[in-house]
Amino acid sequence: MTQGCLSSLYRETKDITFEIIIIDNASTDGTSEWLEAQQNEHPNLKYLRMDHNIGFGPAVNIGLQHSKGEFIVILNNDTLVAPDWLNNLLAIMKADPTIGIVSPATNYVGEGPQIDEQAQNLPPDPVAIAQYAKRIAGRTETFYEPNRLVFFCVLLRRELVDLIGYLDEGYEKGNFEDDDYCLRARMAGYRLAIARNAFVYHHGTATFKLNRISHTQWMEINRGRFYRKAGRIATSSRPWMPSLSLSKNDVSVIVRTKDRPLLLGKALTSLANQTFRDFEVVLINDGGEDISSLVASFEAHFPITYVYHKKSKGRTAAINAGLKNAKGKWIAYLDDDDILYPWHFEVLLQKAERSNAKVVYSDYNRGVFFQGLQTTTPDILQGVPPWEYNRRELLIQNHIPIHTWLHARECVEKAGLWDETLDRLEDYEFLLRVSKLYDFYHLKKATCEYRHYRNSANYIYTDRHRTLAALEQIYQRNPVDDSDLRVRRQEVLDALNAQIRKIGEIQEQIGISISEDRAIREIIRLVTHV
Repeated sequence: MTQGCLSSLYRETKDITFEIIIIDNASTDGTSEWLEAQQNEHPNLKYLRMDHNIGFGPAVNIGLQHSKGEFIVILNNDTLVAPDWLNNLLAIMKADPTIGIVSPATNYVGEGPQIDEQAQNLPPDPVAIAQYAKRIAGRTETFYEPNRLVFFCVLLRRELVDLIGYLDEGYEKGNFEDDDYCLRARMAGYRLAIARNAFVYHHGTATFKLNRISHTQWMEINRGRFYRKAGRIATSSRPWMPSLSLSKNDVSVIVRTKDRPLLLGKALTSLANQTFRDFEVVLINDGGEDISSLVASFEAHFPITYVYHKKSKGRTAAINAGLKNAKGKWIAYLDDDDILYPWHFEVLLQKAERSNAKVVYSDYNRGVFFQGLQTTTPDILQGVPPWEYNRRELLIQNHIPIHTWLHARECVEKAGLWDETLDRLEDYEFLLRVSKLYDFYHLKKATCEYRHYRNSANYIYTDRHRTLAALEQIYQRNPVDDSDLRVRRQEVLDALNAQIRKIGEIQEQIGISISEDRAIREIIRLVTHV
């Protein structure tokens, strides 16, 4: 594969002065001898051999440190470049100084917009690849990707590398270092792009297959590392830098809070760190201590309307107060103990625009904090299994927390405000009414974190009973004729009743056979399923 890749580079890279730097992670199959010969043959080829396999990220970083160009390409060796690949990448990069990373189209990257669907069955044949590149050469569209490019082949600006540094070497064996680098680039104000008229063929996952590395195992390890880091970045205070809005749509974010200023500060900071800037915040303080000073500290980051209920009107009334003050075309929600990752609004809006949807929702992670409110990284962070929209399943139970959705204002105009007779599962009842009018569109990307803190354990004790009562009420309002649905609804009620009984048993054992700390941990694990 290295031979094929290098051959294509010299054959197809024309009219550009370039150098090639090859990092060999201790190959033992004759690669080193062949590359040493190639280095003697090509003056612009630098070959660096490692004495052991240092992994993808560290190897790329050594290449970056030895590079001299104004622009730098990171290229996997299981690739074949097409005619004009680099010229077309450079043309887009030079035409738009806001772009920090640009990728070509390809036949394979697992998933995402870098895939050119028409090329998915293309054979790894230089003639076929050249013919396909000629077919797409006339494309003029530049696709702006909100949050992530796969680094099978990307062109970077030198100034970006100088600003944010090298790849994070903590992602062992590879995977997620590209997510990480793209996040840092976006937070520095740069955009990501795909050149639709540039093509590079990619075999895909060759390193893992040929070296018999468990792809799934390392994906999970690195996934946890990335999302913990993303959560810290989302809630980190930094000098505000306005970044470009890629859409003319405006969003109203409704945040409700009561006496949790520390958590609220984290939630609002995750809004301040969004890569999409065209939004307002409507903050409802429902009966808590006045937080005007905290609100004032975020006014430089986004427009914020502060609604203060000196006496609590209830959770659902707080949402409705937010809706009545919202001005945006799109409505989003964020509870004060949860956070949004920096790409949340941008990717949801792109999904809504491209699918012409009125309701979109994303995947999410569940974070559990046993240590208290001050900690920045959850003790447990798990990806919640994705749920593909199905109204029949929605009639049984809700799978999408309030901060995972984005819906058009017209959903409220047609379905009505939230039902203030409910003080639990009010979001579920609203979704059921909206689902009668519109289909929901699923974005297969985790964009936010549903957080649970040990300090909220007392709330969990009482919440289960209220949740059960609210669920029974919702079922009564939304009757089903299907016997299977009725059976499954009863199973949900039975499971919730069993959970309530188990919580009661754990509480009874406090001070007898278990400590309060252990009881809190067991209850949180029981409720969150972590």
